[in-house]
Amino acid sequence: MMVSRGLFGWSPPHVQPLTPVSEVSEPPESPSPYLDFGAETSASQQVEAEEEMEEMEDIEPPPAAVPFSRLFACADRLDWFLMVVGSVAAAAHGTALVVYLHYFAKVIQVPQQQDQFHRFKELALTMVYIAGGVFVAGWIEVSCWILTGERQTAVIRSKYVRVLLNQDMSFFDTYGNNGDIVSQVLSDVLLIQSALSEKVGNYIHNMATFISGLVIAFVNCWQIALITLATGPFIVAAGGISNIFLHRLAENIQDAYAEAASIAEQAVSYIRTLCAFTNETLAKYSYATSLQATLRYGILISLVQGLGLGFTYGLAICSCALQLWVGRFLVIHGKAHGGEIVTAMFAVILSGLGLNQAATNFYSFDQGRIAAYRLFEMISRSSSSFNHDGSAPVSVQGNIEFRNVYFSYLSRPEIPILSGFYLTVPAKKTVALVGRNGSGKSSIIPLMERFYDPTLGEVLLDGENIKNLKLEWLRSQIGLVTQEPALLSLSIRDNIAYGRDTTMDQIEEAAKIAHAHTFISSLDEGYDTQIGRAGLTLTEEQKIKLSIARAVLLNPSILLLDEVTGGLDFEAERSVQEALDLLMLGRSTIIIARRLSLIKNADYIAVMEEGQLVEMGTHDELLTLGGLYAELLRCEEATKLPKRMPARNYKKTAAFQIEKDSSESHSCKEPSSPRMMKSPSLQRISAVFRPSDGFFNLQESPQVQSPPPEKMMENGQSLDLTEKEPSIKRQDSFEMRLPKLPKIDVQSVHRQTSNGSDPESPVSPLLTSDPKNERSHSQTFSRPDSYSDEFSMKMKETKDAQHRDQPSFWRLAELSFAEWLYAVLGSIGAAIFGAFNPLLAYVIGLVVTTYYRIDGTHHLRGEIDKWCLIIACMGIVTVVANFLQHFYFGIMGEKMTERVRRMMFSAMLRNEIGWYDEEENSADNLSMRLANDATFVRAAFSNRLSIFIQDSAAVIVAFLIGVLLHWRIALVALATLPVLCVSAIAQKLWLAGFSRGIQEMHRKASLVLEDAVRNIYTVVAFCAGNKVMELYRLQLNKIFMQSFLHGLAIGFAFGFSQFLLFACNALLLWYTAICIKKSYVDAPTALKEYMVFSFATFALVEPFGLAPYILKRRKSLISVFEIIDRVPKIDPDENSALKPPNVYGSIELKNVDFCYPTRPEVLVLSNFSLKVSGGQTIAVVGVSGSGKRTIISLMERYYDPVAGQVLLDGRDLKLYNLKWLRSHLEPIIFSTTIRENIIYARHNASEAEMKEAARIANAHHFISSLPHGYDTHVGMRGVDLTPGQKQRIAIARVVLKNAPILLLDEASSSIESESSRVVQEALDTLVMGNKTTILIAHRAAMMRHVDNIVVLNGGRIVEEGTHDSLVAKNGLYVRLMQPHFGKALRPHRLI
Repeated sequence: MMVSRGLFGWSPPHVQPLTPVSEVSEPPESPSPYLDFGAETSASQQVEAEEEMEEMEDIEPPPAAVPFSRLFACADRLDWFLMVVGSVAAAAHGTALVVYLHYFAKVIQVPQQQDQFHRFKELALTMVYIAGGVFVAGWIEVSCWILTGERQTAVIRSKYVRVLLNQDMSFFDTYGNNGDIVSQVLSDVLLIQSALSEKVGNYIHNMATFISGLVIAFVNCWQIALITLATGPFIVAAGGISNIFLHRLAENIQDAYAEAASIAEQAVSYIRTLCAFTNETLAKYSYATSLQATLRYGILISLVQGLGLGFTYGLAICSCALQLWVGRFLVIHGKAHGGEIVTAMFAVILSGLGLNQAATNFYSFDQGRIAAYRLFEMISRSSSSFNHDGSAPVSVQGNIEFRNVYFSYLSRPEIPILSGFYLTVPAKKTVALVGRNGSGKSSIIPLMERFYDPTLGEVLLDGENIKNLKLEWLRSQIGLVTQEPALLSLSIRDNIAYGRDTTMDQIEEAAKIAHAHTFISSLDEGYDTQIGRAGLTLTEEQKIKLSIARAVLLNPSILLLDEVTGGLDFEAERSVQEALDLLMLGRSTIIIARRLSLIKNADYIAVMEEGQLVEMGTHDELLTLGGLYAELLRCEEATKLPKRMPARNYKKTAAFQIEKDSSESHSCKEPSSPRMMKSPSLQRISAVFRPSDGFFNLQESPQVQSPPPEKMMENGQSLDLTEKEPSIKRQDSFEMRLPKLPKIDVQSVHRQTSNGSDPESPVSPLLTSDPKNERSHSQTFSRPDSYSDEFSMKMKETKDAQHRDQPSFWRLAELSFAEWLYAVLGSIGAAIFGAFNPLLAYVIGLVVTTYYRIDGTHHLRGEIDKWCLIIACMGIVTVVANFLQHFYFGIMGEKMTERVRRMMFSAMLRNEIGWYDEEENSADNLSMRLANDATFVRAAFSNRLSIFIQDSAAVIVAFLIGVLLHWRIALVALATLPVLCVSAIAQKLWLAGFSRGIQEMHRKASLVLEDAVRNIYTVVAFCAGNKVMELYRLQLNKIFMQSFLHGLAIGFAFGFSQFLLFACNALLLWYTAICIKKSYVDAPTALKEYMVFSFATFALVEPFGLAPYILKRRKSLISVFEIIDRVPKIDPDENSALKPPNVYGSIELKNVDFCYPTRPEVLVLSNFSLKVSGGQTIAVVGVSGSGKRTIISLMERYYDPVAGQVLLDGRDLKLYNLKWLRSHLEPIIFSTTIRENIIYARHNASEAEMKEAARIANAHHFISSLPHGYDTHVGMRGVDLTPGQKQRIAIARVVLKNAPILLLDEASSSIESESSRVVQEALDTLVMGNKTTILIAHRAAMMRHVDNIVVLNGGRIVEEGTHDSLVAKNGLYVRLMQPHFGKALRPHRLI
């Protein structure tokens, strides 16, 4: 049988998933290892277990797991010794509470004995001994299990890492090399650690309680024990039945919220469309409506919870009454005395609790076994399939030959990379490989390094097939310098040595040759400076110099260079090139080149096409030939760009750095951080264009077929991505990534410098994005120098300090004022239920003292009947009180959650578009915050209030009973309260932080590993795997020492908090004895008071135990109110703004400077002016990233310019009401669902108007042919339609809206040619009206219909005129319109 926390300070975990007032809404962050029976943590564990079990139900078949014993596969003798000692201590700790109960029976008998004072004193001393035993046992238990867990998982970690670093490259191609494999290990190992340390100890502890409880109960009074056991199933059933309903409802509420969540996610993902059509109100309405279903289920859950808990507690109390009533017969017939009856009753209760707590660990055991299966399977994998034996010639000439090589990557065998490739590199000569993207040139390096073997053919070094050479020897002969230097999170010295045993002199010498010594020496810590994600961020130039120094140190015979200087500015490029020239002297060198101007001096240039060698010769020979090389060179010349201005002039070095940053656009390689792929601004475009190479984004070129599959990005994502969702993917975030003007415009620099000091200026440092984010973009651009990094960091901190105040309790209360009546009813229920705790203890005390009265059987019977009846009535009232408490507080909480979600969502939609560009405001993050953070507000208020009232009532009633019985004992009991509170808080805090500190250290240790996996090619090329392994081991040893001390400290605190609990009880007993001795109070009264306070203690302590949770959730609360209180920079609802009745439609951009808020370093438009008269149609064309889409964003007023003005009909856009303005502009951006989609623009449109619009857009025919016609539901991302169909629906929407100004982004390069023609006709119809139209165009077909064409490059207008006049000029426009142009240079896949 189980009894609640509410009654005796212990709570039945089997009913815990019901209690909203426990910590259910937020399980502790690390499942806490060892619990007293104070309920919270058990509750949350149980809930976690329940929820996870639900999820598990869906998965068929169950995931593979190892047998439980395999978890200990890595234990040595010391571990077994620690586990045995830990188990004994856990068992001893578990039995302590039950042993205390046994002595409690003896305390109850004392009033019947002589020399009561001495007997009481003896028993008090015994309690102190128990407390001491608990302290030692708790300390040993926690310390031993923490220690052995850390030791065993360290072995698993090392084994895994060794196997991982020895895998061949195809493994990383298949599973990705972005560090996820490492983080997966980390989480799996933590699951194993939790299972084999914390949870095993916890399980043994609780099973000991279960067994000893039963033993003590039967020893004391077997009759009562049996009755208690017999009533148990009814109580369990009450909880169990309500749990079944709760599970069903929990699933329903998730489904219901999923709908609301998808509405929110769509709104946030397509925020531009939403704003463009001024449909924020509609989105808010839809979201609020769909939240109603969640609210209904939430209220049902509260109802079931209230009834379930009420019946569970009620039956438990009635069961007490029954046992005490039966006890009467046993006492009358001399079969037992009062103390034994009470002890037997509580011992069974404790034993049931123990069993239940033990059961909560099974989920963790299962998780651990599943995780262990994954890890052990990996550990048992065979490592690299390459033969590490072979010959190692004494000297190397350096003649390299590729003979009839066929090759495709194992992860994509169907795509041929090389087919019949021949190449000879004479010794000590330099050969540069060039070719379009996807021609296969990048695969030469991995074949030469023997990361892969060719499918057919052979690679020869000095006439010997490299398969016959010793692998490590071969790699030691090759120096590799890549475009993205692979740096580990270590010191500079370690990064240059990279696994080699070298002296400091050698390292310095290498650094000097690589021109790196000067900058390293200028750093405070010189060669010992930490770099990488955990340390200093270097510029690209500095990184490349380090990787050159690394190659110098290796002193290789062969050099492989992968477009090393591509991303540098002129100064840096010159400096690096000098270092490279030194390095290349007398070595056979293969250069993979993308910038043809850099390789004119190579001995030979080999041109590749579709995996074959098509031309070879010197630069001049190939030009004379006039083949592919000459064409590639022409394309490159055409797209040479003016250099882009930096937005601020920092120090001189910084200015260079910025230049370099923005030009560093060609880097399509897997970003150096997994966050980069997720960052919203970076996800928008997958085909990145680097101007000076002329790598065109496909969208820019007319009639391009989609790229063949080999043009894939590093992570296997197709470059087609951009085209599949045309304009939602904005390129503007990348538009800054271009080189800049060689001449620096003094005025604008001056203007910007002054801006720098003005805190309000849009480029002021306040706006610089968070350096943490910046680091994750390290590939795109690195910080100018450490000065500005620190600076923006400080600014960020002050900004945080300003905003991040904990919302006051009053603010939370205001949110739920509307539900004050529910709060009152709930509080009444909570107060009654809380008060019953000490009252029940008092009544049981009365019954027990009655047992010992001698005044006749009849009187005894009547008295006991009366008290048992009262207890039974309390049981019935408990049902009602619990129902009131949980149902009404539940309603209040649900309504509060719903209200907070609505407020957050409205606040989100109010923000300007720039806010969504920040990484922390991505659609995923915002959806998550809507889903989770709102529930924390409820947990922080209504759940807390409920517990607070319940426990306050218990404290007050206990104190009143105490004062009425005898004030002295009450005061002593009150005095122990602070000590108990400290104990409860300490215990909760220590357990919550139990593995947190260690986890953080493991995360840092894994940084080295993640870097290694991310840069696995370089690590393998330099044979540095063992070095990484050694470094990781070193980190593990450090962690082990700390976890040893950590374990001892936690064990001590845990044991001590348990000690205080028992010691305070002993103190109270000792003082009771003194009061009896001095005749302040008679024994029966003293005994009643002692019982009341023994039982009430737990309830008194509980609210203080909640403190850590309240603190822990502050962050979420802050984030909620941060969103709600944010003032948007561009206010959409300003009513005083202009709303003119009609619009003529002339648009002008006047001297506009603009940079994106997330990238203030880079000016996208610089002193840009453009004028469009009313009714005129203008086409904007330009290379990718020249700022075309930025113009539309400025007109829609998604952003405001940094300087200059955007005018509509001669007035600044800022003067117009934002919603009015957007209702008169018409962008085409695509989000989908057919009928709603077309009428999205005008909700009051009739069916006929809608169909007419669809006809004009050439869409009616295909919509009618769909099974459900206009009611066809198109998924959130528009899965069912082709891009052409989506576009026609979007055009229909525009036709229906009929706005005077049309902003058209014709992203039709992704549309198949048949569709393209249909869309073209629709667009023509649209443009031919008399609207002012700005068209971002990609195809020549559109150009003949426009009044004027503007050609952009680098944020400036470089050509302007009609189609014919621009063709006559034969400039950039002509190049842009050439069909083969984009095809020639596609973004390129790096190894």
